[in-house]
Amino acid sequence: MEKKLNAVEYAIKVTSFRKLVRDICRKKGLEYPSDEKIAEWIEQGYGMENVDDFIEDYTEKEGIFREPITDFINEVNSIQWSKKPTEDEIKEFFEKNGNNIDLFCQQRTIASYEPLERDTLMATLKLTDDKLVKLWNEFIEESSMYGEDSYIYDLRNNKDVEFINKNFPNNIKAEITRINTDFNLHGKTLRFIQWHNLNDGKLYAKEDIKGIIVAYWSDIFERIVLYPSAYMFNVEIHCKGDGSTYFDDVFFPIIAKEVGYIIDGDKGTITKIEKK
Repeated sequence: MEKKLNAVEYAIKVTSFRKLVRDICRKKGLEYPSDEKIAEWIEQGYGMENVDDFIEDYTEKEGIFREPITDFINEVNSIQWSKKPTEDEIKEFFEKNGNNIDLFCQQRTIASYEPLERDTLMATLKLTDDKLVKLWNEFIEESSMYGEDSYIYDLRNNKDVEFINKNFPNNIKAEITRINTDFNLHGKTLRFIQWHNLNDGKLYAKEDIKGIIVAYWSDIFERIVLYPSAYMFNVEIHCKGDGSTYFDDVFFPIIAKEVGYIIDGDKGTITKIEKK
């Protein structure tokens, strides 16, 4: 059984370990790691029996020396891209946004759309989450491209809550309560849910509504162009209760501009763009 070191013996052993690390780094032409990093490595449970293990982790950027960007690059590269991002693009994003893989995917997806699709998407993403959920649900209902269990319920919407109370089984309603309790413990409130009753039967909290719209925008865009009358729901973007609709006041002005007209919903005017 290994003898437990007292404080003095432990300090001596740590000092010897640091000296060995310093000597090897000097011979290899490596920058000496900080004493704090050495202490952290020891505290991780690696011990001080083999300094070569430490040097290997240090030079190979493994364990506590692993750089966060390395994991991010690996995660990005694990995705099946139609056009794979370059390492420089990944690093540039990481420096600005950190390891937000969802945001990276959204930005890449948006960049992949044609200009008209991208412009209408960017205008759409200015809507509040509840209006984006309304758009999503209209798309699910109108297109029939995906199952009815793709519908997103808004727990602040009285009609949705009433539907849940009347139609959801007790175990799923209990799951809503459980998830909401967990959200509250983390200082958040559960608002949007999806119940995959036609698939795995599980309940899902949906927090990233913009991400859902971005991911399916090609399909949504085509359905809006094909059946605009289905997307005339109120968005109240001018003044509350003014009757402005998604298609008329968000989507169509982008189309109009593409063919040479500026529509001003506030003033109720249309202006032809003068060609240069």
